[in-house]
Amino acid sequence: MTALKGDQETGIRDDEVRTWVVTSLAEMAEVYAIRHEVFVEEQHLTRSVRDDPDDRYSVHVLGAVGGQTAGTGRITFYGDEAQIVWVAVRKPYRGRGVGRAIMEHLLRLARDQGSRIVTLNAQTHALTFYEALGFRPIGRRFFMSNIEHQYMAKEM
Repeated sequence: MTALKGDQETGIRDDEVRTWVVTSLAEMAEVYAIRHEVFVEEQHLTRSVRDDPDDRYSVHVLGAVGGQTAGTGRITFYGDEAQIVWVAVRKPYRGRGVGRAIMEHLLRLARDQGSRIVTLNAQTHALTFYEALGFRPIGRRFFMSNIEHQYMAKEM
């Protein structure tokens, strides 16, 4: 985990969650580190988190608690639609509002971009989390690398 520079000087509390849009290669390396930790090491969902061709056309968000990076997510825009993927929170920071803060940031970006609808593929253990954000399930559940998922959409 990477400590963020300047948090001591800015007075950010140890339990405060903050989010921001990734703007540097160093921050993108942290996105990949979080993805690897959650989706490769923990969930065995994929072997690689760096080979997604949409990464270069998407907006990435990082979240931190105090001075430690804690989570990430990505949004890709397709005309008046948007898709959220790769939402991940490091285990020690789950249940502290990091995922919600990241999702709210991504949804603000979608609203600002004029997206009519936002979609995602939710792991089914997180359905109530996404439903609380206004997403609704569409269609049947499916398996991706032995983890059950549900396609969901939110009208903006």
